[in-house]
Amino acid sequence: MNTSWPLSCPVCTAPLDAISVEAGHGGGSQEIPGPLREPCADGAAAARSLTSFRGLACAEGHRFDAARQGYVNLLSGRGTRFIADSAPMIMARERVQEAGIFAPLSAHLRGPVLDRLPAPLAVDPDQSPLILDCGAGTGHYLHQLLDAAPTARGIAVDLSTPGLKRAARHRRTLALTWDLWQPLPLRDHSADLLLDVFAPRNVNEYARVLRPGGLAAVVTPRPGHLTELREAGLLGMRSEKLNQLLDQIAPALGSPESIDRITSDVTVNPELAADLVFMGPAGHHRRREELCEEAQRRGVSQVTVDLDVSLWRR
Repeated sequence: MNTSWPLSCPVCTAPLDAISVEAGHGGGSQEIPGPLREPCADGAAAARSLTSFRGLACAEGHRFDAARQGYVNLLSGRGTRFIADSAPMIMARERVQEAGIFAPLSAHLRGPVLDRLPAPLAVDPDQSPLILDCGAGTGHYLHQLLDAAPTARGIAVDLSTPGLKRAARHRRTLALTWDLWQPLPLRDHSADLLLDVFAPRNVNEYARVLRPGGLAAVVTPRPGHLTELREAGLLGMRSEKLNQLLDQIAPALGSPESIDRITSDVTVNPELAADLVFMGPAGHHRRREELCEEAQRRGVSQVTVDLDVSLWRR
């Protein structure tokens, strides 16, 4: 089974290989290159025998060590002008996800979206399909896709260290700290499915890294999404997103293969309503406690989830 990772060094563009440590018979250890985690033939995730992941390195000597929690920071020495989501923001997102607010979206990604992958890529274990989650956060949607496709592997890309700590927990996920506006550290035509949920979109890079026949699934909010929170003054008014998305992606990937609407009404308490606001950009300049008090004062008890899932085929 092919379990190498199609990564490019962000310094020199040479191939990046995973570095592991293998225990020696005399109690010592030896660093060896190899796959990070190897999917078993029966779909169970298992680490390589007597090895542990240490990081990534290229033949030119550029090395990126893995954090104790398993993610790798590829931005070392480069930096970014963008502000990553904080630990409290990530915790709010995790509570929203665990509450099932976006469960219909998860079900759609695991079902109709995954079913649209070309059959040889979806069922042939030798192909080891690669799912790339851009702006992965906690890896919530990526993990669900990997559980539904047990021969696949995933790469989670995000700026947020607290999010990547959670994304790295899945045995078939490689979590990378990276700025989506910079060239992605992947080789050309390497991803079978690219996922973007409410994240920035570097569309030229998306087209470059997708395999021929591969899919890009982009999730955007419709005007009615979380309208109750907007009417309560907890969120700003939303502009039209779908037309902006179509105009943005058309030069790189043409017209979408499909656009599906996901909608549901969800009961929330003030804490969960506050989390829905705090997990997004508002979390950088609002206090969750104030949001919770305002949601309770305004009597927010239900929210509308209203999303577009747009698919492009490379």
